[in-house]
Amino acid sequence: MRRVDKLRKLKNINLNEIWEKEQEWLNYRLSERKYNDCVELKFWEDLAPRYSEKFNLYRDVPGLGEWLHQKIGNNKRLLEVGCGVGNFTIPFSKYSKEILAVDFSPAMLNELLKNIEYENIENIRMHHSKWEEFEEPYDADFVVSVNSLYRVRYMETALKKISEYGKQGFFIIRTVYKPYLHEIFDELRIEYKTNSDYMFMPMMLWNMGISANVQYTRYGRPISFQAWNDIEGQMIDDIGEDKYLQYKDELSDRFLQKAVKGENGFTYISEQIIEIIYSFKDGSHFSL
Repeated sequence: MRRVDKLRKLKNINLNEIWEKEQEWLNYRLSERKYNDCVELKFWEDLAPRYSEKFNLYRDVPGLGEWLHQKIGNNKRLLEVGCGVGNFTIPFSKYSKEILAVDFSPAMLNELLKNIEYENIENIRMHHSKWEEFEEPYDADFVVSVNSLYRVRYMETALKKISEYGKQGFFIIRTVYKPYLHEIFDELRIEYKTNSDYMFMPMMLWNMGISANVQYTRYGRPISFQAWNDIEGQMIDDIGEDKYLQYKDELSDRFLQKAVKGENGFTYISEQIIEIIYSFKDGSHFSL
């Protein structure tokens, strides 16, 4: 098959249809966060006050904030999709002309408002909306999304909107889903649950003719386990009870080699992988 025919065949693949299947949108379960807005809102209501302490890529990934500043530049208008409590929004505000911060959770926006008032910031405007339903006119230089597209069913449409809103480009930053203990599983060659979303999103952009760059960076995230039962439960969730029982001794040995035991349990440094999908309308390419 000629190269042009192969490319044409790839172009005809319905990536959003594959996405729906891979991300289990065809197995609708109202009891789960992914499919039920009320359940999702309650989840964020409970987590919002302590979210920044537990999850903050701006703080935890070395060099990421500086890299974004360098590439975005000063005095730009930003549209942030899924701003949350403002882990990135607040630092962005120090060098941006204006930011429109969009989020689906009132609880998260309320925490952002507290941070805005505490810092006495005047160039952040908040907007309550899902990205899929967002229609606010806004003249953005760049669109930024950090771990905020995980509940999107029609991903191609969402990505196209991001590209259209960003006059100069966009940045999509995502944590690649792997179990916290994946390094141990890899060493023992034990299969575990993964998510292929990080592969499909760049493919969708390319398939739409949007020039997007992709790169990865890593950082170590401390994970705490109060008791051995918690560790066992995590392993069973990740690889299943049968595999856990089969490799129980090896798993225990590897964990104890890597973890640090303290007064309050165990601390394990988990390697986290961050995917950065970005595009500049002028065709520029930069590495972190």
